Amino acid sequence: MPHLDHVNIAVVDGPRMVQFLETVLEARDGFRPPFGFPGHWVYVGDQPVIHLTVVERSTDFPEGIVNHVAFGVYEFEAAKARVEVSGYPWKLAGIPGTPIGQIFVTGPEGLLVEIQYRR
Repeated sequence: MPHLDHVNIAVVDGPRMVQFLETVLEARDGFRPPFGFPGHWVYVGDQPVIHLTVVERSTDFPEGIVNHVAFGVYEFEAAKARVEVSGYPWKLAGIPGTPIGQIFVTGPEGLLVEIQYRR
């Protein structure tokens, strides 16, 4: 059965994006094979689920087919505290008819990250 292995995000400032993801997701920059182009593999738990490719671009993320990347389920108070410390804009939402709450945080270069929690 297929499963999502990772998401690749083209970023201008790799270290800044890594720092954002480390702060809001408790992720970490980790091993990345020696490709012939710059980038980072960001681990959530033991898996490198966010691959960052460093590119040249003069604007934030263009509007496109992918709206956001979601991670869950986190403990609300701890997740909210990490998001607040990040200094990036955020808002609360929820999935109707479910016990799942959402924190949407807009990070560097306009990347929208959803952090899910149980209400």
